[in-house]
Amino acid sequence: MSQPIKIGIVGVGKIVRDQHLPALAKDQDYRLVAAASRHGKVDDIPNFPTIEAMLDAVAELEAVSLCMPPQFRYDAARTALTAKKHVFLEKPPGATVSEVEDLKT
Repeated sequence: MSQPIKIGIVGVGKIVRDQHLPALAKDQDYRLVAAASRHGKVDDIPNFPTIEAMLDAVAELEAVSLCMPPQFRYDAARTALTAKKHVFLEKPPGATVSEVEDLKT
């Protein structure tokens, strides 16, 4: 079996607590190693106030899951992609089609 993907969650709210965290805990393909959120926290892992702080501090991070409203996803996705991280986006993936298209480049 290959090593689990080390992932960080950005935006810790009710849906993350109720759905994402339990799903990640059950899935051996992923290991949650950090979280970034202005208000929410995840127990037993490093927590940061911003995605930038998380990316700077957690070198082992391979991917980020952006669990935030669509109007904030573009900037966070661009930040993660610039840092050479894989990005998981919710539906809808962005506030506009042009934002999503731009992330492909």
